[in-house]
Formats: sequence, structure tokens, C-alpha cells
Amino acid sequence: MFTRSICLILLLATLPGMAAKLDFVGLQSFTKKGLLEAVGGRLDYILDRPATDFRADDAAFLVESYLRTHGLVDAMVYGQKLPDNRIRLTVEEGIAQFLGAITVKGFDDKASIQDQFKAPFPETGDRRAYEAEATEEGLERVRDLLHTDGYWEGTVAATKGTRQANGDIPFTLIVNAGPVFTLEKPELKSRVPPSPSLLKDLIANKGNKATAENIVAIRQKITEDFRRRGYPDIFLIMLKETKDNRLTLTFLITPGKKFVVRSFQSAGLKKTRPQNVSNRFKGLVGKNFDEKFVHEEIKKLLATGAFSSVRLEKTEINETELDLTLHLEEAEARGYSVSMGYGSIEGYIVGLRYFDRNLWGRLWNLSAGAEFTGLGGLGEISLTDPSFLDGDLSLSSRAFLISRDFNNYNKLEGGLGSELTWKWGEHYTGTAGLTVSRTTIDSPIPDNLIGSDEYLVSRVSLRQVFDWRDDPALPSKGWFASLETSIGLSSGDESVGFTEVEGQISYYRSLGKNTSYALGLRGGFISPSVDDQRLPIDLRKFLGGANTIRSFPELEMGPSFNGLALGGTKWWLANAEYMHTLVGPVRGLVFIDAAGLDSEVELAAGVGVRINLPVGPIRFEYGRSLSQDSGEPGGAFHFAIGTTF
Repeated sequence: MFTRSICLILLLATLPGMAAKLDFVGLQSFTKKGLLEAVGGRLDYILDRPATDFRADDAAFLVESYLRTHGLVDAMVYGQKLPDNRIRLTVEEGIAQFLGAITVKGFDDKASIQDQFKAPFPETGDRRAYEAEATEEGLERVRDLLHTDGYWEGTVAATKGTRQANGDIPFTLIVNAGPVFTLEKPELKSRVPPSPSLLKDLIANKGNKATAENIVAIRQKITEDFRRRGYPDIFLIMLKETKDNRLTLTFLITPGKKFVVRSFQSAGLKKTRPQNVSNRFKGLVGKNFDEKFVHEEIKKLLATGAFSSVRLEKTEINETELDLTLHLEEAEARGYSVSMGYGSIEGYIVGLRYFDRNLWGRLWNLSAGAEFTGLGGLGEISLTDPSFLDGDLSLSSRAFLISRDFNNYNKLEGGLGSELTWKWGEHYTGTAGLTVSRTTIDSPIPDNLIGSDEYLVSRVSLRQVFDWRDDPALPSKGWFASLETSIGLSSGDESVGFTEVEGQISYYRSLGKNTSYALGLRGGFISPSVDDQRLPIDLRKFLGGANTIRSFPELEMGPSFNGLALGGTKWWLANAEYMHTLVGPVRGLVFIDAAGLDSEVELAAGVGVRINLPVGPIRFEYGRSLSQDSGEPGGAFHFAIGTTF
């Protein structure tokens, strides 16, 4: 009976009607709602129960602690229990102190200096509370930033300004960056000598800027070299010494144990054929354990989409050998997807796709789908073997049928194609392709200007890509280059052989946290075996639009007949973009585009807004012509998804 009474009392104490109410008196710098949200769950225990003197004191303590660390360093809060199950908190705020404007002198990248100095000061809504002890921590972060950029003798001093009426305290930071240091050849101390290839790489670093990026790269090369030679537990201590604007790094290396792989097996497979997994790792057995190689292969397995998790188990044998077991959990490989979108070329886009990422348990990727747009439809079925011949080759074959209704011509094309893709290192990708397709053209343009209207095209191509961008979807630094060459034969009313070359180079650079720019240069030519006008119109190059020169609507720049574009065989593009963050993922930009198609040259400038998403930016842009001729558009609006170049 006594126990039931106690339980009943506790239950009644937690009922909503028994919860205490909280009032504030004297609160000026914060709203009641904002303060309660900031203090968060720490007050829930008090407010979910009846008001007592003890709980009033606890609430006062919690609120006072928060205020003192968020701009009100002298705040005093007094708690009082009122008769109607209320708690009153009386606040004496004292003098408010917030971090004010930060002026940076002596360094160009002012935004980065300001961000590092502000970081240790507590955030209070859109302001930061001033705490004297955070000043030195902020200065230390600025010094670390200077070291990161290679200024190893950089200094910074802070001058505190007079407190303003709103409580803001301004600061002036005087930065003396000093010279940029360069790297000397790193010194290695280890019982196991480094490999000749590692020594060659380290020597090549002499004279490079002593930035954090370059130093991290050196550490990574050392670690990867030892792990590749069978030392997975390598441990490094790095010492630094500066002299005469040079930085010497000394690495004290403890290699750990060396292991040779004795055996490899997989576990957990139900649908997947074991040999399709084990063949990827067969080169490990009998050799030094290479941890980087294993992790790269695991990433490739996960990338197939056939597995939800992959875990490697290592069992030590006699302190010199390893038995490896790869535990895999298979994912649901089959499914459907529906997509919807809009583009300035296609208009509306609706797609339906069926996929099987583990066809017949061989880790082959089957995809079959249809897409309908304002320009026409696309049907395609493809099959990809991501590990062709059990190596680092990907073989993809497809059959397709596509219809397009352009302003200047309509087409229906169906065909077959195969591509063999390989990678060398992290940054190079090569693709060899073969495509055979049949195309039918319908156009109001005279036949003598569009070439054959029904023809078969056979094409062999080679595409090479060098990608050093930090992020392919949202690049902010690095560069990208590609070169594609192809030869083909068009067989219609007459046979037309052709050679096509297309190249691109793009450069991306950040100017602080919120600003960046990008430069792009593209160009190419198609060399037919006959006059240019006898080359089928669908094989020619068209410019204009969101990804080329943005003062023109899609594909409408260049020579024309009655306002209908004819395309060209020689072209080039140059684009420059300057971007600045407006708020969150939203960025504003200005751009300049220049383009040439055969003998015509155009220049444009414009502005736009981008919303950065993980899959790429959503772009709203307007380009204005700077070289408008009679009959040409003065400008054009564009909506697109993805980078310009």
C-alpha cells in the first residue's frame, strides 16, 4: 500500500497540470523564448515538475551561468517560488559585452583572419559574447592559420577598442605575416629504411611552400609507403625546425610489425558469387599486407550498391602472418526510381528506371529506363561490369533510342555502344568507346545545308580526363582537364568520314571562406572528308545556352538559315566566374563568356544566383550580349543544374 502511494505521488507530480510556469523580470538582451531555447533541456527537469524554492534556485543558477558566458559577464539572477505554481527569475543584467567589428591590417585574406579570431567567442544568436580569456585563444588560432599558409614567423597583435553603447567591443588585429617558408628535404629516422620511390618523392618536395597541405601530403606518403610494404601499424612523430625561411621536417618512425597475408576468404554472401569478391583480392595472398589497397577495394565493393556494409577481420598468425576475412552484408539490389525535373534546354523532365545492381550474383549493374522531356523521349538499357577481367576495368554496353525536337530539326536515333574505362592513380581516367547508330532527320532547312537526312554512323573514341578538383559536384579549388578524340564514318546519301577533337581545361580557386572564382577554356574541331555543309547537321557543334555562352538561348549561336541554326565545325569557349556567398548555400555570381563558332565570335556578361546542393548547384542566370548583331538576341535567362564547366 505504501509503495503504491509513493508511485501515485510521483505520477501526479509529473502530470502536465502540475508543471511549473516560468516568468522573467528585468530580461532585456534576450527574449524569453530565445533564452529558453538556448538553455534547452537543462531546464526541462525543473519545468516539468511543481515549483519549489529549491527548483527556483536551480533555474536561477542555470540561467545565470548561460548569461555570464554569453555577453552578460556581471549578470545576477534570483529565483523565487510564487504561490500559483510559478517561478519568477529576476535578472540584473549588468554591463553587456559583445564582440564588435574586427579590423584586420597587414594581411589580404581578412575574412579568414576574422573567422579564426571570432571562433572561440561564444555565439549568442547573431552576435558573439566577449570573454577576455577567449582573446588569446583567438590570436593563437590566427597564428595557426598563418602557419597553415606557410608563414612560420607570422605574428598577430590585438588592440581592444572602447565599448560602444550597444555593448559591442571592437578589435583591431595587426598582422605581420613575414616571409613564406619553403620546405627542405625531410629527414626520416627509422629501423626500417624507406623505399627508393619514397625517397624520390620526398626529395621532390624540397623548395615547395611549407603549407599545411604540403606537410600533410608528406605524412600521407610516408604512411602509405610503409603500409604498402606490410607495416599497417606505423606510428609517426613529426618534429619541425625553422631556419633562414626554410622548414625542415624530421619524422621519427616506429614501423610496428610486418605482416604477410597467408589467406583470404569472404563471409556473409548469399546471392553474390564468392569468386566475384575473392578475385579482387587474390593478389594479396603471399605478399606484404597493403592496407591502402584493401581499403580501396572495399570502397569499390560498396560503390557497386550490392552491399550495405563491408568489414575486414584480421587474424594474426605467429606475429608475422595475417588471415583476412571479409564480412559482407548484401543490400537490396533491385528496385525502381522515379525522377522529375526541369531544364532550360529540355523543359520538363520525367524519368522511370528499373535497376539491378547485382545481376545473377556477378556484381553486374543492369539499368533500364525511359525519360520524357519537352524535347522528346529517351529509352535505354545498359549493362555494366565494374570489374571486367577481374581488374581495374569497367565495361559498359548499352542500347538506346532517342528522339529530339529542336527548333531547327527533329531527329530519331537508335543504336548500340560499348565503353571500356580504366583509372591510373586517383586523378586520371581513360575511356575507349565504340558506337553504331542510325539517325533520321526532318528539317525545314534545305537538304543542301543539312547533309544526309538518313544515315548510319560508326564512331571510335578515346577520352582522357585529369581531375584534381576538391569536389567534382561543387568544386572550389583545383583543376580539371580532358581530351577526347574520335574518328567516324557517316553512311547515307554519301559516305562522309570525319575526325573530331575536343579539349577542356578548367581552374577553380577560393579567395577566403566565402569567395571563389573559376576559369574555363574549351575548344575543338570536326574535320569531315567533304565540305562542311555536307556533314549531317546532327554531327555538327552548336553553341549557346546555360553551359556555353549565356547571352544566347540554347544551341542558337552561329550561322543560320531563316533564323534556324546550322551549327559549325570549329569552335572555342572561354568562361570566367566570380562567386560570393550571400547566405547559407546561396551564392551570387558575375560572369563573362566568350565564344567562337566557325567565323563568328560573341562576347557576353551576366549575373546569377546559385543554390549549392550535394549533387551540384541549382543555377538561375541571365547573360547579356556585349556584341549583339542585327537579328541576334540581346540576352537570355537560364535555369540549369550542375556546374557551367
